[in-house]
Amino acid sequence: MNAPPLLEARELCVRYLRPAGWLRRPAALEVLRGVNLQLARGEGLAVVGESGSGKSTLVRALLRLVRPHSGQALIAGSDLAILSPAELRAHRRRVSLVFQDPVASLNPAMQVGRIVEEPLLAAGSASADTRRQQVAVQLEAVGLGREYMTRRPHELSGGQAQRVALARALIAQPEVLICDEPVSALDMSLRAQVLALLAQQCRQRSLALLFVTHDLAAARLLCERVLVLRQGMVVEAATTAELFSNPQHAYTRELLGAMLTVDPDAARGSVRSS
Repeated sequence: MNAPPLLEARELCVRYLRPAGWLRRPAALEVLRGVNLQLARGEGLAVVGESGSGKSTLVRALLRLVRPHSGQALIAGSDLAILSPAELRAHRRRVSLVFQDPVASLNPAMQVGRIVEEPLLAAGSASADTRRQQVAVQLEAVGLGREYMTRRPHELSGGQAQRVALARALIAQPEVLICDEPVSALDMSLRAQVLALLAQQCRQRSLALLFVTHDLAAARLLCERVLVLRQGMVVEAATTAELFSNPQHAYTRELLGAMLTVDPDAARGSVRSS
């Protein structure tokens, strides 16, 4: 029997209530409309669309950080809506997140070593010495040495901060990695290096990657499939090769026309610290 997808949405709909205003009645705004997706182990799926298309809401709904109006969000075949709080926490630990702004996502009062250690502390696993060794190994895996353990976020470049965020996301050995616009705050050279690092880590760990972005060039480097979201609806879903060679929807062609350029050679190249 085939294993269920690690991450799945079935006809997922999310509505927000728009408050009443001057001469305006309250109204339900449909942010997601009937979204379906499946993500298997070792697979990369990009969700692309412009700002306001519903990408970040989709991420929150998949983790039940917002409650869907209808439809289902599932992790490893389990419907999150019917899980107990303890079961929900356990399933969420199978998924790690990397956010858009690398510096803002890190606690400025903490040293890097403690930031990366946080998921291990939350899981209550291992001794302090073991955790410290795990942190050092994880920082090395993302191209940062032990000397970074005592630094604070304001002492890091944008590329270094995003490497720390990635180390924190990976240290608890998740099965799914969700990246929400993880390189949009970086310049082009740092963007290519972080994308190369993401590709390397996902390949080595057989991670399922949900890559949320407005940048089809980055999606092309990391993902086998692409889902195009517009105004909360999926307007196109295809393999990456098919989407780039023969886009079916006018909106997809518009995104391709405005595509940012990432140097593929740079993105496949060095993973040295930036």
